[in-house]
Amino acid sequence: MIRPLPPALQEIAEKELNEKPDRIEADILALRGWLAKQPHLQAVKPSDQLLIAFLRGNKHSLERSKEKLDMFYTLRSVVPEIYNHRNPFDPALQEFLKLGILLPIRREGFGTIVLTRFALFDPSQHKLVDFIKLVFMTMEILMLEDDSYLICGEHALTDMDGVGIGIFLQWTPALAKKTVLSVEKSLPLRLKDNYILVPQASSAFEAAFNLVKTLLSEKLKKRIHIITKKEVVCDVLAKKNVTSRLRWPSLKEISASWKDKVESYKDWFLQQAEERSDESRRPGVPKTSSTLFGVEGSFRKLQVD
Repeated sequence: MIRPLPPALQEIAEKELNEKPDRIEADILALRGWLAKQPHLQAVKPSDQLLIAFLRGNKHSLERSKEKLDMFYTLRSVVPEIYNHRNPFDPALQEFLKLGILLPIRREGFGTIVLTRFALFDPSQHKLVDFIKLVFMTMEILMLEDDSYLICGEHALTDMDGVGIGIFLQWTPALAKKTVLSVEKSLPLRLKDNYILVPQASSAFEAAFNLVKTLLSEKLKKRIHIITKKEVVCDVLAKKNVTSRLRWPSLKEISASWKDKVESYKDWFLQQAEERSDESRRPGVPKTSSTLFGVEGSFRKLQVD
């Protein structure tokens, strides 16, 4: 069963995503038929809600949806550092959930603000790869539950205020490439804009940001905005009719609610561990981390002055 859309969202889906309600059932059946014929994807059992997420995120192109579905399940096999051990009660993930570093803030009809507060990340205690794991878990939950996120898009707000060099030293070129290309090639997302709050850009930030830009498409590069004052973010969002101000004190409540939501997906994430590609059965050349992202040994550490 697919969750029905409110009229306003349905109108946007039809206008911007080429959605035709009378075609949805046939398109989902077409995707299921294609999956059934893929020898390396016999373990996957996506719900109709997940399949419509891929269709909407690819503007109902069956071919692009197939490509991203294939990559979605392939990455679970070839990027274990991000896709293995996704139990929300894992101590590392629990630490991030308790801190509320990553918070989706839903705004019906506008999209979803995804707030990341990196000042709460302690590089002496936390691993960036574990945080990235949580990022992908969060996006998958939103794909399943938040129609506005898929149809109206994501508005990312990344608060880098007070962030030191430690986190950037964990942002290796290999991890950066896996993260950025995984988002672009496997997830049916619409990134509308990404506001990065950096009151005082350091050489470490500049190096990390320049690395990301080398991996992004030109379209996504244009959607990233570096800002120096938090008030600017509030003004931008106000102009988009979200709210006159972001109510920062309410984040504690949002954090507790989101922690509960992610924990409620424990069984789903454990089941998803079994739903991945079997590269030994893929027709042609199996996909590996090296074939998708390059030989890791060729990557150097991020150079910071």
